[in-house]
Amino acid sequence: FRRARRSTLKRIRQWFAAAVSGEVKPVALLSRAAAWRISGLVALVGAGLLAMGQIHPEPVAQRGGVAVIHPWAKGSALKGDQFPFYATFTNSGARPDRLLKIETAAAHHAILKALDTKTGIVRPVELDELAVPANGRVSLRPGTHQITLIGLYAKVEPGSFIPVTFVFERAGRLSADIRVENLGEPEHKDHI
Repeated sequence: FRRARRSTLKRIRQWFAAAVSGEVKPVALLSRAAAWRISGLVALVGAGLLAMGQIHPEPVAQRGGVAVIHPWAKGSALKGDQFPFYATFTNSGARPDRLLKIETAAAHHAILKALDTKTGIVRPVELDELAVPANGRVSLRPGTHQITLIGLYAKVEPGSFIPVTFVFERAGRLSADIRVENLGEPEHKDHI
């Protein structure tokens, strides 16, 4: 057992020495079987992270330079409740755009809110529209802006998806699914 261990450690040291020296590319030092095993492991880890929601394709909807990036909500709500959700919007175009309306078949209606803290008391203020600047981005996140679904038609739980359509002045209609996440999932700082 000790000989095999020494032999393995020696091969690992040789592999690192060759890789660091730049004489041989590290991948060239792997056997074909080892390369397949590593590829399979990377695919399994990636599939697992994708299934857990830690990796998500971006953007989920795009048109006319405007993109919707990862619309999400956390927790659960009962039929008839209000349910807030968040998203990031980017505009790669040379002209600004405006989010005019949010449509969904999952609730009676949806409203865009900003949270006003100027008076020292947090107060939601309903907005008519949301400006998305040219070559810029706007992130809706807890404590700033949110979209609230009013009068849910069915119970919402983590793991479900809520279909919505964002209506922009220039880009038109962009449909996406809101991913409902568990309360304990990591924050979405990568989108803001």
